[in-house]
Amino acid sequence: MRKRALALAIAILAAGAAGAGSVDVDFNPKAEFERYKTWGWAPDSDQQRRGVLADATMRQRVEKHIEGCLLERGLSPAESGETPDLLVRYLGDTGTGKTANTTNAFYADPWTPAYRTVQMQEQAATIMVDLIDASSNALAWRLYVNEKLSNPNDSPDKFWRALEKGLAKYPPSDSERAKKAREVEKRSQAR
Repeated sequence: MRKRALALAIAILAAGAAGAGSVDVDFNPKAEFERYKTWGWAPDSDQQRRGVLADATMRQRVEKHIEGCLLERGLSPAESGETPDLLVRYLGDTGTGKTANTTNAFYADPWTPAYRTVQMQEQAATIMVDLIDASSNALAWRLYVNEKLSNPNDSPDKFWRALEKGLAKYPPSDSERAKKAREVEKRSQAR
């Protein structure tokens, strides 16, 4: 009984650690976020598509999700012929990570234990979304999402939720901008 409980605890901890992802943002503290109202796709947004993003259907899904998140953040698509305030570019891919095998013992009855082995192939989905100031062509804001799907019970929606979580950090608050400006100043003084 103790062995079974220990094996279950190790499996839960391993699954939790393997399933952890990351959502990070970076931005230019001097960017004028208040003036950004409209967006459009960057002219080079269809280049360098490989892996899962080489598929047009997957690109459409990613773009629709980004569009919805930008709309929620108060950014509207630029009208035809209008120059957008921000250009949007994204890059991403999926890959496979570690393979894990686990053997679970369970008891059909007290006299005949049964064993089953489950093999899981970890999947990693990564996307980077850039918001570029169209007037200066300078990067204003960047989102990095790296989400791992470690077992068959992980929902693919996990990645979409991570993307939404990251885009919810746009625009950075005044305090975040001030903190970032101090960090940039400190780094430039250290050189």
